[in-house]
Amino acid sequence: MKHLQKYITNISALQFVQLLRFSTLFLIGVVFVRAFNTQQIGYYEKLIFIAGALSFFWLRGVLQSFLSLTKEGNKESSNQKSIVYFNGFIVLTAFSMLTVLFLVVFKELLSTLLNNQQPVMYFKWLLLYILFGSPANFIEYIYLGLNKPKKIISYGIISQAGQFTALIVPAVLGFSLEISIIGIVCVNIFRFIWLIIILCKHTKCKYSSSFISKHIKLAYPLIISALLSGSAQYIDGFIVTHFYDSTMFAIFRFGARELPIALILANAFSNAMIPEFSILSFKDAVAKLKRNSTRLMHLLYPLTIILLISSNWLYPKIFSEEFAFSAKIFNVYLLLIVFRLLFPQTILIGMRKTKVFLWVSSIEIVVNVSLSLLFIQLFGIIGVAYATLIAFFIEKAILILLVSSRYSVNIKEYLSIKLYAFYSILVVAIYLLVDFFYYT
Repeated sequence: MKHLQKYITNISALQFVQLLRFSTLFLIGVVFVRAFNTQQIGYYEKLIFIAGALSFFWLRGVLQSFLSLTKEGNKESSNQKSIVYFNGFIVLTAFSMLTVLFLVVFKELLSTLLNNQQPVMYFKWLLLYILFGSPANFIEYIYLGLNKPKKIISYGIISQAGQFTALIVPAVLGFSLEISIIGIVCVNIFRFIWLIIILCKHTKCKYSSSFISKHIKLAYPLIISALLSGSAQYIDGFIVTHFYDSTMFAIFRFGARELPIALILANAFSNAMIPEFSILSFKDAVAKLKRNSTRLMHLLYPLTIILLISSNWLYPKIFSEEFAFSAKIFNVYLLLIVFRLLFPQTILIGMRKTKVFLWVSSIEIVVNVSLSLLFIQLFGIIGVAYATLIAFFIEKAILILLVSSRYSVNIKEYLSIKLYAFYSILVVAIYLLVDFFYYT
């Protein structure tokens, strides 16, 4: 086992946990389609969808900005390091409470938007799920800041095993969906307690207005940017749920997942690389970004090709015939790999140049919403996926141009262009062949 320790780094540990999280969600979906009907699955998907839609943007912004400050805090005294983590917790908890308050105040509006004026199912459990679950996401990032990759892995295994058990055991035993949801809420409470224990061990509970002010100042452009650009999947969901019923919403959600491992590994890699810009020289950090992103290409592009070829066969086998059309949607989202493996945003966040994301994301959201509303009329539900693909391309193209023109970082410095072009052209060609032969 000792020879494996050199491969256990902050990057690999964070990627492992994200991959484990997806695997858990995937297995839950496989069991749920056999335990509940499509309408009940739609209720569960809407609950998870609402929780994600109202918290993903501030979670992403707060955590990413915190990562760029963590190493700075660790250079200070041990007390200052502890203050950094405690005040990060304060920020996350405050946002969680505001989200819960927002849900309570706008409950009726939410029911109108998502459920055609029907009440949101399991609303009280949704509130508890967000209140305790959102701050608990801080755990792996505390371990990341403390440079404890083994702790990240241990936490990931325990927490995901708990979530899987809490959701699946009641379903297999024939209990109602609500019992499964109560189970996942209990697991989030357990995770929150774990967070408190970690903070007690590594934190001096001292409020620092200066750190919180600095943190929020760095975070708010990322929060707004994530709300705009990163909300594509949630905007897609809102549009689909407006035009279609819960059954079609479930079919769309099962397909709108791009390459699961790509999203997980790319995001984890990007987040783990951000602190490196505070440790290494800028040149060395960019070179490291290029080396590791090249390794990701060799892993993720072949997986994308395999899934493109097999998804139309796999979806009815793994889930059911009802979800066969989900494969066509899934194949469009697989093409996001072409843009997911570009990391100009990592460089900008590492340099703490976060304000540029505001107007770039504004452009993306306008494109996404406009094209989604147009394409859903022209192509049906799959048109929403096409719109997301185009909008994501525009965002990455602008960021690459910004990094090059404003900060003089050529794309060749952080991307293996020839390899990237080869893989990207191959993936698009295979998609066109699969789509043409399977649906004609």
